[in-house]
Amino acid sequence: MALPPSALRSSDLAGRAKPNFFIVGAPKCGTTSLHEYLQRHPDVFMPFYKEPHYFGADLEGSRFRQFRNKPERYLKLFRDARGEKRIGESSPWYLVSQCAAEEIHAYDPAAKIIIMLRNPIDMMYSMWSQFRYSGNEQIGTFEEALAAEPDRRAGKRIRRAAHCITGLQYREMARFSEHVPRYFERFGRENVQVIIFDDFRSDTPAAFRATLDFLDLDSDTKMSFDIRNPNKEVRLEWLQKLIVDSGFSLMLLKDRLTYLATTHSLVPYSYRTRAVKGVIAVYTKYERRSPLTTALRKRLARELKSEIDALSALLDRDLSHWYRII
Repeated sequence: MALPPSALRSSDLAGRAKPNFFIVGAPKCGTTSLHEYLQRHPDVFMPFYKEPHYFGADLEGSRFRQFRNKPERYLKLFRDARGEKRIGESSPWYLVSQCAAEEIHAYDPAAKIIIMLRNPIDMMYSMWSQFRYSGNEQIGTFEEALAAEPDRRAGKRIRRAAHCITGLQYREMARFSEHVPRYFERFGRENVQVIIFDDFRSDTPAAFRATLDFLDLDSDTKMSFDIRNPNKEVRLEWLQKLIVDSGFSLMLLKDRLTYLATTHSLVPYSYRTRAVKGVIAVYTKYERRSPLTTALRKRLARELKSEIDALSALLDRDLSHWYRII
């Protein structure tokens, strides 16, 4: 596979702080929480900017062009690192990409890889809900969005402001048994940690300690664990319509503000990050997501049974409760 220039320039960047571990996905499986918990560890540097997606040349959408083939821009994210043992970044669409594993390996063959997985039914539904909030998704029901996947493969029913076209293929995201082996094969199983969201949610401190052990870090550091990245809804629908109708998206606006907050050195860090959070707060309200209908959950459980069984075999862990619907 021919690699893009972004994956081949590591030798040109000698002496610069750059990541040595990657949280590669999957989306809506706890990556934001893990990213922010790791930020609090004294031996870890994680940039304020999450999800640069520097790798993954096959990912489609404007969001994935912010750093691609721009190594200097990418490395600015890590310029505040001060000798921490581990420098990391989190880009949850790396997992679904067919070439990101190869590109990351070309960049740093010794990198550590963290994968987070969740019941794919819940993951897909949560992703659809977030896309509705960010303006990436124009279809008003999850069931209809699933039915639209063939049209979208043909380039239809995709709004002009869509920033993550790859993500509109919800079922493709759920093929964990196909995506995970790419990282096992490139980096070796000993250098890939797979975290099941069920474990992460039920005993976050234990799951976090296991991650620190995997990264060869002190696991006795005292930490607090709060809920991160809860379900979001649009507070001001007229503002979303204004942004989307302009051909832009909330996600791109957030990305640009976050990048400025990460790299602008003239304003204190606390003020930079507070400004970004303030803009997001104006647009956002937090509400529990309505549950899937039992009928749709049962249909998806039947459809995904063989995929979940394949993942169970791959990880040597019984995950059949993901498709057992009472």
